[in-house]
Amino acid sequence: MDKQVQSIIEDLLPLYNEGLLSEETTVWLEQQVKQSAELQKLVTLTTTPLVKEKIETPFQHDKMLKNIQRRLSLYQLLFVGISFYLAINTSILNESFGFVLWYTVLGLVTYLFYKDMKIVLYLSVLPIFIWSAGSNATDYLNGEIDNTVTLVQFILQSIMGSLLLSVIHYVFALIGSMMGLLLIKIRAQGEEK
Repeated sequence: MDKQVQSIIEDLLPLYNEGLLSEETTVWLEQQVKQSAELQKLVTLTTTPLVKEKIETPFQHDKMLKNIQRRLSLYQLLFVGISFYLAINTSILNESFGFVLWYTVLGLVTYLFYKDMKIVLYLSVLPIFIWSAGSNATDYLNGEIDNTVTLVQFILQSIMGSLLLSVIHYVFALIGSMMGLLLIKIRAQGEEK
């Protein structure tokens, strides 16, 4: 058989197997295949499904995923611990304005790690809210709050005050996360060029 004809048939076999050839080309190809035992063998090989063999891998995927999840959990606990530490030590309640810097850094690092604004919100708002509400409750229980304030008024004032403090702290964490977003976009633009 002519090598050129054999090459053409080999190129047409995938289309033939899918039924995408015109009727004339299909008839011509089948005539050529009937004349050559080598082409008949090739057609048989291309139409026979491959046997799937299970490939053994030296990697232990379950163990690897478990280690990754454990490490991510450690980082998450670390971020939560840092945010509680920042809430307690750099809050406006402590008459410290260091929270401006630290919550901006917390927002930046948290966004760069998670790339999720909701997590920045949770890590910057919840700790300061819990700490502020707890501090207010302790003051009330120790009698440091005016006795003319009813329990309901105290609870409402405590919740509103804690929310206000949380929002103030979140603003700076949001600024940090926006800086993180800009860094990611700048890096992506640099990689595109």
